[in-house]
Amino acid sequence: MHEFSYLKRLYYYGYLNDVATYADPTEIASDPNVDIVAVSVNVPGHYALTKPAIEAGKDVFVEWPLSRNLADPEEIVQLAKEKGIKTMVGLQGRQNPSVLKAKEIVESGQLGEILTTTMFGHGGIFGPTVEEGLLYLLPVENGANLLTIPFRHAADALCYVLGEIKDITATLVKKTAHDHVTVTGRLANGGGVVSATYVGGTSRDGRDFVWEIIGTNGSLLLEGPKQDGHIQTNQPTVKIARSDPAVSSTTAHLENVEIADMSGIPHNVGKAWDAWIGVGLDKGHRAPTFEDALVRHKMIDAIYRSAEKGTRENYI
Repeated sequence: MHEFSYLKRLYYYGYLNDVATYADPTEIASDPNVDIVAVSVNVPGHYALTKPAIEAGKDVFVEWPLSRNLADPEEIVQLAKEKGIKTMVGLQGRQNPSVLKAKEIVESGQLGEILTTTMFGHGGIFGPTVEEGLLYLLPVENGANLLTIPFRHAADALCYVLGEIKDITATLVKKTAHDHVTVTGRLANGGGVVSATYVGGTSRDGRDFVWEIIGTNGSLLLEGPKQDGHIQTNQPTVKIARSDPAVSSTTAHLENVEIADMSGIPHNVGKAWDAWIGVGLDKGHRAPTFEDALVRHKMIDAIYRSAEKGTRENYI
């Protein structure tokens, strides 16, 4: 944005003499009064805003994804390491109370060995029609689409709970940017089968997010509200079914798992910032770093390779 645009807005809101203005990213990065730079613009602009801040030695937050391809994140992750700065990426689905509860249950061993997990979600805005202000989502080169945003947020939550995925196979049914994504693979830490599908728009049956985790001793079911399948902003319900593997006739019933109602967009973002300064670590909250983001970008690249070549691909 040109400096003149900044001045017009500051004048309109009455802050002309109270707020610093900058004509380009390097001016922000070089300001000694700036400690942290937060990048939250359209994906194609992430790299150009992030790199100067890192070069200036500022701590940096970047909204997910880090950039629109794999090469840019690889470069800025290495640069951030060299500068020794603190980083965070907006994978705030990890702060979701439902995700943290699922992680706690899985790690406690209540479900036994994980045999399979299935996830299905809707991407909301990535449906058959797109508002004019969101047309930048359509070219796949911009890196802001069904795969890289709602699917990747959900897959990050899946991997946070169950571990990374190996032997990925993918199908992308696409126009230019995709409106249907299906990925299968196996859990790297046990071999359980993974299947995840995201489609554009919202569901016709009122279920915009469903995630089931099946183990030898029990199952978890997470279901989202009738809104969209963005797990980073919506709070699914969590239900558990326990069974005794020694008694084949035992019928397991779903039980609600008590979770604090922290629905709403601000909660997960706020908890990520709390974790940035060390608050909430004892409750499982962590601030995802650029290194975490790079793993997801490598995952996206593996999905694209699999869809293009029809082969199983790995990213770890």
